[in-house]
Amino acid sequence: MLRERSNMADETVAVTNARRAAVLHKPKDPVLIVEDTKETQVLLQGICKSMGVDSVVAANGSLALQMLESQKFSLYIVDLMMPVMDGRAFIENLKGIEPEAVVLVETALDAPGTIIDIMKMGVFDYIIKPIDPEIFQQTLHKAAEYKYLRDLERQQSLNTGKKLQSQIEWLNYKESRRISAKDYAETKSVYNLKTSLSQGAGFGTLVTIIDVIKGTMEHSGDRYLVNKDLVDVLLENNEYCRLQLDGLQAVTQIMESSIPLERTTSAVLMEALPGMMKAVLPYMEKKGIKLTFPVMKAHYNLSINFEKMGLMVEELTINAYKYAQRNSAINIFAHVSEGYFWLSFKNDVPQQPYGGIPREYEKLVMEPFFRLLPPDESAARIEKFGFGLGLAVVDNVVRKHNGVFLIHDAQDHTGKDVKLCVLAEILLPVIIA
Repeated sequence: MLRERSNMADETVAVTNARRAAVLHKPKDPVLIVEDTKETQVLLQGICKSMGVDSVVAANGSLALQMLESQKFSLYIVDLMMPVMDGRAFIENLKGIEPEAVVLVETALDAPGTIIDIMKMGVFDYIIKPIDPEIFQQTLHKAAEYKYLRDLERQQSLNTGKKLQSQIEWLNYKESRRISAKDYAETKSVYNLKTSLSQGAGFGTLVTIIDVIKGTMEHSGDRYLVNKDLVDVLLENNEYCRLQLDGLQAVTQIMESSIPLERTTSAVLMEALPGMMKAVLPYMEKKGIKLTFPVMKAHYNLSINFEKMGLMVEELTINAYKYAQRNSAINIFAHVSEGYFWLSFKNDVPQQPYGGIPREYEKLVMEPFFRLLPPDESAARIEKFGFGLGLAVVDNVVRKHNGVFLIHDAQDHTGKDVKLCVLAEILLPVIIA
């Protein structure tokens, strides 16, 4: 009977896995299953195994508390009715040791009063017995994702003070250089522009195509015979050049003009985020990239120009999309620290060929026309700013919001394997009413 239940779990979950495209961030620590019934233990462990999640079993709450003394666990699946120490008593003790523990409760009682009492214990979710393998998998997936995002946000917050101080010092340094060495900045910008023009679709490619045409065209009376494919590429690239020139004009207007701000709240900004990214979504779907959005319980007063904020959010989403790994996720976080509202965009990047943003380049990538990597033209038709100007525009607009812009590497330690990722962060001052 136990073997049949385990096989049923494997088969059901295998079908579910085939249908589900979502990325499961597997926890690095095992799941603790606190369950006294052997049949249910086998079922739950079989589902966890099919999801690639390690699990350990404790037959009652007392044994589970003993295991906590020597081992860490990522999630807890707890049956309410057990001998020696029941689920309620275990959860109460667990919350005293680990207040933010993510707990899933098993119960055979689905009366509204019972469910309300369960949720009051501070659990993440509940599972009705008899357990449906597919529903259980969905619930465990949600809990693992929640734990991953919460741990990542906590990890990200550890160095916020140092990053903020470093960026403010850099802004002060840039201002002193702007005043005392304007010719140096202008020379560097010209060099960066020359490099940017020679890379990717646009003017550099245009020159190359014309050179190829000159070398292959044939005289025919008062006309030239030119390969049709070359002309098609020339016309397509001409469209890129027009978009880049329009982008340069837009950048000039943004950088030379002041930005009126309006009082709003972080809740309004969070609600507007998906609409600011809609142009990028079709490209992300083709690359198998999903988006996760933050959920904030507290609301904060901000001063924002929503039009320009939309440009910044779209630019950072495009930037994350271009260098993110296929079938991965772009995670967006929001929290308050050091008097600022932090809106962070995180994407995993492969070590090769990109390798993230080395520390010595963190400031340079915000300089006009600077490109650390060869351009990715996969989203060229929706990019508002070419020539490596996107991050420079974001930095300029954020400063006009009296804020700070950061972009840097980070190490994601929340899963089994340490991953390299890039964090782009907009810091907006919180307005004290």
